[in-house]
Amino acid sequence: MERSEVSIRTLIILITYLTILNTVFSLYGITDTFLYIFVLFSIPLGIFNDFRNKIKIPRIYINITALVGVIVLLSSLSLENLIKPISNTLVFLIGIKLLEEKNIRDFYQILLLSFLGIALATAVKMDIYYLLIFILEIFLGISLLIFLNFYKNLGNIYLKKEVFKKILLVSLGFSFSSFIFAWFFFVILPRVDKPLFDLFRSGEKKLISGITEEVELGKVGEIQLDKSVVLRVFGVEFDKQPYWRVSVLDTFYKNRWIRTLKIPEKESYAKGTEYTIILEPTFDKFLPLIDYPIKILKVEGTSTKFVRFKGGFYEFNKPISKPIKIKATFSKNPPKDKPLPVYTYVPKDIPKSIVNLAKKLSKGAKTPKEKIMRVQEFFQKEGFKYSLTLDKYEGNPLEYFLFVSKKGNCEYFASSTAILLRLMGVPSRLITGFYGAIKNEYGDYYIVINAMAHVWVEAYDGNKWIRVDTTPPYVPEGIREISKLSLIYDAILTFWYKNIVNFDTEKQKSILITTSDLLKMFVKNSEKILLFLLLTLSGIAGYFIYVREIRKTPENLYRKLLRKLEKYGVRENLPEKVIEAVKGKDIYEEVKFIVRTYQRFKYSKVRDKEELKQAYELLKEI
Repeated sequence: MERSEVSIRTLIILITYLTILNTVFSLYGITDTFLYIFVLFSIPLGIFNDFRNKIKIPRIYINITALVGVIVLLSSLSLENLIKPISNTLVFLIGIKLLEEKNIRDFYQILLLSFLGIALATAVKMDIYYLLIFILEIFLGISLLIFLNFYKNLGNIYLKKEVFKKILLVSLGFSFSSFIFAWFFFVILPRVDKPLFDLFRSGEKKLISGITEEVELGKVGEIQLDKSVVLRVFGVEFDKQPYWRVSVLDTFYKNRWIRTLKIPEKESYAKGTEYTIILEPTFDKFLPLIDYPIKILKVEGTSTKFVRFKGGFYEFNKPISKPIKIKATFSKNPPKDKPLPVYTYVPKDIPKSIVNLAKKLSKGAKTPKEKIMRVQEFFQKEGFKYSLTLDKYEGNPLEYFLFVSKKGNCEYFASSTAILLRLMGVPSRLITGFYGAIKNEYGDYYIVINAMAHVWVEAYDGNKWIRVDTTPPYVPEGIREISKLSLIYDAILTFWYKNIVNFDTEKQKSILITTSDLLKMFVKNSEKILLFLLLTLSGIAGYFIYVREIRKTPENLYRKLLRKLEKYGVRENLPEKVIEAVKGKDIYEEVKFIVRTYQRFKYSKVRDKEELKQAYELLKEI
């Protein structure tokens, strides 16, 4: 066997394990850890056994283990818990199959399990990450099927590198063809508004950073920073960290801020700075926009309507379950809507210590602006600190924060600020949203992550609402930990969103209408179009014949020689081997002259047209 040759079985084994690794990687985060450990242990053991064949486990034991494992793993299957048991079962079966002494049927079964695993991962989440896995799975699967077919019909033969490369090219061709059909279906099929399985939103509720419908004080524990991307921003530069308005909370009740008002208001006709965002699926109705939002110009990717409410925030009518593109404008001028009575409401159970603090701060302050300044100075000078750890407390959470711990997250700072201002007679409201944006230099845009979720206060100074953010400056650890690799990945994902996911229903309709119009035009002018196509194809064919057959070039000379030599039983292609093959034949001298002419024209600077003409004359005599 030459070094450049490799056995089909070796190729099958290598491709099989690459397919397995691709599948197992795609199911990461879905399958239980102990099953990952099992399958990662099975992979090296299976490779060793496939090449050395020293560990032989009776198939009956493997089958019994597989059956028992499937029964145990699927016992927890239910409509509420569907994905994880199936994922666990597939990974377990793959690990079991790796331990077997494999024949052709076993390789087919492993390939089937791998495809099922990829399909399961796609059902849970379909983004560019899974697209890349899916592309690799198609390529590996087609390659494996081709080699298995060779193995089944020809046995464990050895293939030269050239043959191996050709087979891989065929696999790539099939893979490319499948994506042509995929694009066709991508265009004509409607999008679903909800994911097949919303795996990552189920389970126990924890203290996780992000937007919520209300602000509740009194929770205890460490707030976990969610670094997942909420939105991406294009077409605007920030000289300082931006605020993103999501909602307005107006009422404090039982240590909770809630929204009791939802008064629609018209959008402003004022001019503003235009920008674009790509909003990730939030599975909620909120619509984060740069403070202060003026107008939404366009929404792509959903037919869901939006409404602007008093306080300058927007909501969709339905939860957003797929990426959407929004074009909007914002202004640096704060809102001027008149304050309502609810913005000065204070519950009766506010502790006296907080009431007395408000009286102390407002003493001597005559205007709302002075009172606002007093509150800001209080939080700056009294040693308050930002913290994600919410301690246990006794009594009222606001009282404990203001007079005992003096540390907390933005919810405590904003809540205390709003209550103190209301006690001082200044209308105020809580604004929920995000604060900040990270520049992704790899894609020239900004990203906003859930860990940037923030709450601040707007207070009415008698003329307009001004932002009052008493939370001390703080950069969460989760934001500092964002790596360059994460930004590169997000840039790739953003390219995918901008160029593929942005196909919304309206664009699909447009493409279908255009296609329909083209078909009608083709039918109407079919005779002219067919005549044009016929003339075009004839021209192309004529040019091809001229270039490949009629034109007298060294390449055509040599090509015609090889065709003529086939009747003499010569099947060689290389010039020297052609000369060697015709030694002792009557045509030896003619062939040698033609071959040398071809070589001189192709590999040297000699260009004797008379020699080429003579070679063509000799070709007629062969």
